[in-house]
Amino acid sequence: MPYNLGGSLNGTYTDRNGKTFDGTGWIVADIDGAFRPDNPVFKTAAGQSKVLVEACFGQKLETTWGSLCKTQAWINRPLPGDPSAGYWFSAASGVSAPSDSPDNSCRDSSNPETPQYCHYYHGTATAGIMVGQQTARYEADGTHFFYAGVAPGARVMTFKIGGGTGSASNSGWPINSVIDALDYVARALGNGDIGLPQIAAVNISANGSSIAGELPCGTGSDGARIDALAGQLKAAHIAVIMNAGNDAVNGGTGTWTCGKNVIVVGATGIIDPTVPTSYTNISQKVSLFAPVGSGDRASGDITLAPWAGAGSFYVRGTSFAAPQIAAAFAVLRQKFGQGPSVDALVQLLKSTGTPLTGQRAGLAAPGAVVINIKAALNGPTPPVDPLWANLK
Repeated sequence: MPYNLGGSLNGTYTDRNGKTFDGTGWIVADIDGAFRPDNPVFKTAAGQSKVLVEACFGQKLETTWGSLCKTQAWINRPLPGDPSAGYWFSAASGVSAPSDSPDNSCRDSSNPETPQYCHYYHGTATAGIMVGQQTARYEADGTHFFYAGVAPGARVMTFKIGGGTGSASNSGWPINSVIDALDYVARALGNGDIGLPQIAAVNISANGSSIAGELPCGTGSDGARIDALAGQLKAAHIAVIMNAGNDAVNGGTGTWTCGKNVIVVGATGIIDPTVPTSYTNISQKVSLFAPVGSGDRASGDITLAPWAGAGSFYVRGTSFAAPQIAAAFAVLRQKFGQGPSVDALVQLLKSTGTPLTGQRAGLAAPGAVVINIKAALNGPTPPVDPLWANLK
């Protein structure tokens, strides 16, 4: 990923002054199904874990999956208009790792190593794309690949969605648990539990349900609930990133991405990095793209991501474009600090990125680009938000 974004294979980006950046000193949060923190990519070269905080969010009333949180405490939910009174929560080392469910349909039978584990490959891949240490993959034909995360110097908070009710619960993405995880970040900041200047972005590689059209969020809708919390984080100069979806919709993204405070990301190819992929949803809300490819090993239009305990696999989908943008914020924050607003950094990425091409390019937002982190580091210094002094 770094190589595709103007960086080196080991995950560093060099600016015109010869200084290198890799997200060191910054944190990205990842809200996903489950994670394998034991994968070697989550260790620094010195052997230290890059996983700063782990948490799991489940629900008492869940009947489809059962709670997947290994240890649980009941937390009252303070959010207005919520259909239930609280949620299961645990925060300790290992709680974001996979766990079994009473419902066998949650199991990943395609992976012989851990067939009983639920929803873990996706989170391991998205987190690894953000902060993964450089590693290698050897193919059967002798081909040797090196790959790394976009910001391997950054650290990650892995927030596991451990079951819940509400929309998308049957696919392992219950909206109430997603909201609880996002709310946790916002409240932790307010309580001083996590240092405010350290968090660059929150990645949520989900979009609800893909839909055509870009109507504003309905009052009390899933998208409105996400957007309200994203607005709190944006005011604290923390970006909330979501993916556009993979249903080839023209003129729409998803039911969860309707808000104005989330950054919605599309995917382009690897072979043709300025051309939107055939599967990406695309609309006037999508101004930032990252290269993912089609997953076609024969053509080389592929992205590698961590898999299971120690391996890797080829991924496709906008789920793996969104974490590239989230990690880009960590790299930019390392150089420019927390002073510039989220919007200022988005504008920097747009002004220094490469314009889209291809038949669907005109369906994206005006000025939509594939990001180039190195070019952004060499771009104009973004202005400091004048309100920032009052926020610190």
